[in-house]
Amino acid sequence: MLRLEGAHFTSGRSKFSDRIPGSGELTAKVYVKVQFGAAEPILAQLDTGAAWSILDSESTQLLGLSLERLGSMRISTRFGTLHGYLAQAPITFPADEGQALTVTATFFVSEDWPLPLSFLGYSGLLDSIRFALDPQANDFYFGLPAESW
Repeated sequence: MLRLEGAHFTSGRSKFSDRIPGSGELTAKVYVKVQFGAAEPILAQLDTGAAWSILDSESTQLLGLSLERLGSMRISTRFGTLHGYLAQAPITFPADEGQALTVTATFFVSEDWPLPLSFLGYSGLLDSIRFALDPQANDFYFGLPAESW
């Protein structure tokens, strides 16, 4: 995995996709594999500009009772203001090489979320892990901060 000044920087690597087949998206994005519980891995869009991670309805159903509600919230999106709640749940980044990473993440959940796609945002998830991208190889590297090793 990646090293920084001789120390571990990441502990796992997986391939990411530039596009989701059949989505109609015209520009490349970064879609990484994630897993909720024992369900099959799905693709979620990595979005460092998103304040919170957002769960689509299928992922919310997969998590079911594992969602720990933190409180009501509303956020402004390109679809307008959405009402919902913040919740915490475990999320796993499966590894093609190295070790998978499971962390507890904070998600925004709304019945009004119109996309069949989850987003991985900065607060409550990406700000708690180390990650790097190699866009020429479509590699997504991930791990815990150094003090967690």
